Amino acid sequence: MASMTFDLQWKESMVELLDQLELWDPDASPQALQQLSEQDKEEQIQLHMTLYIRYLQIFRKLEESYDQCVHPQKRMDIKKTLEGVMGRLLEIKEKLIALKQVNFINLDDVLVDLKLTPDVLEVPIPKFFLEDQAHLLEEREKYLDVLLKEAGIQSKPVGGSPGPDTMTLESAIRVVQLNERGRQGRQRAKFMKEIRSAEEREKRLLAAGEDGNEPEKAALLAQRCWRGFISRKHTEAMRSEELVFIGMAPPQLKAPEDDPVLREADIKRRRKLVQAKHEQDYKDSLVEQKEEVYQVEGPDMREEMMDQLRDWYIKYREREGEFPQFPPDEEEEEAPPAEPAGKDAKGGKDAKKDAKKDAKKGKGAEEVEEAPPPPAYFLDALQDSFQEWTDKWQHRDDAANFAQKHDVALVKQMVRPDVELRVRDEVNVAIEKEIANLKEAYERDLKAKKAKGAKKGKKGKKGKKGKKGKGKK
Repeated sequence: MASMTFDLQWKESMVELLDQLELWDPDASPQALQQLSEQDKEEQIQLHMTLYIRYLQIFRKLEESYDQCVHPQKRMDIKKTLEGVMGRLLEIKEKLIALKQVNFINLDDVLVDLKLTPDVLEVPIPKFFLEDQAHLLEEREKYLDVLLKEAGIQSKPVGGSPGPDTMTLESAIRVVQLNERGRQGRQRAKFMKEIRSAEEREKRLLAAGEDGNEPEKAALLAQRCWRGFISRKHTEAMRSEELVFIGMAPPQLKAPEDDPVLREADIKRRRKLVQAKHEQDYKDSLVEQKEEVYQVEGPDMREEMMDQLRDWYIKYREREGEFPQFPPDEEEEEAPPAEPAGKDAKGGKDAKKDAKKDAKKGKGAEEVEEAPPPPAYFLDALQDSFQEWTDKWQHRDDAANFAQKHDVALVKQMVRPDVELRVRDEVNVAIEKEIANLKEAYERDLKAKKAKGAKKGKKGKKGKKGKKGKGKK
């Protein structure tokens, strides 16, 4: 199947997921929650059973799409949605167990209502469970082989053919002799059978008064046998075609390469190779595009950040009369005001008193109210995944990307925040040095002004003393 098939399947899964979140799931849809509150326990059980089956159908489609998709960025987003659906399935199963008070739920009635076959309830094990841990499993097998060798135990190959058995020369000769004697016996029996058949044929001809050596009679006999053979062959072919036509027999394959099962297995194997290649290309592109974005967009980012910080410390100096400390203490500015300890202590005492009162009241009551169930954890992940799919993939034209390689624009969008952090660190170092140099220059100018003022004061005092001395004379 082409990549477009799995893209359409992914799209169908996301549309069905939206229906569950907006219409049917009571934890996500206010409308469904209102309907659930008006239903009795049996209707609630039926609703959650239907939800379980629908989420299971979505899970199967997403699992197949993730397994066969070769686009690395699409696979990342499909996996996020797939993990969210798997978690939501477990949450609904837990609710069903709590409602029915049994661990095994019978879903036959719901299958009949939805007109589905029982194979829908089969939960496939996601293939990425093994694929993502292939390296770890291989390392574990190697470690176990080393331990077995150290213990003197011969390790058995897992999933492969057993190792060759050791055989002595006498055993090998005995095996060859047995096979040769059997072959000679079969050959002798076949030869004797042919001789007996020829003798019986001659006896039948003599009993019928015919001579088998006459050419005309021999030709008629050969023709009769050939026509019978051809007729039986033609009748058998017609019967096989009719059975295939009415669906009572599988079609005859002309060649092994025409077997659809073998072709599907070969296509999946080649898709896995393409997946690995595209994944490696995507990882290499992350490094390359990060450096390219740094070289191309980094200067503009740096200039913009420098202008913002310079504007900030200039306004700060105009307002405060001095240069700010850089980098500023963000923890002190952003830390919320601490509440007094007395209030917490009083609140704790009041809470204990209220708890004791509630416990006393609850002793006389026959029925104890159950604690409300915890909120669904995976709904937020599903909603975020759907929003990400809507923003990124729903309206993206991917027809030109026939090879289904990574999207460079999305790669740049992904690495841009890391580049901004790198540029920000460089700008912070540069601004810190710049503010330090400005502080030193400001202090140096201030000292120079003070020194000039002091010199002028001394000169003025000396001039006054000289005038007084002249007047006395």
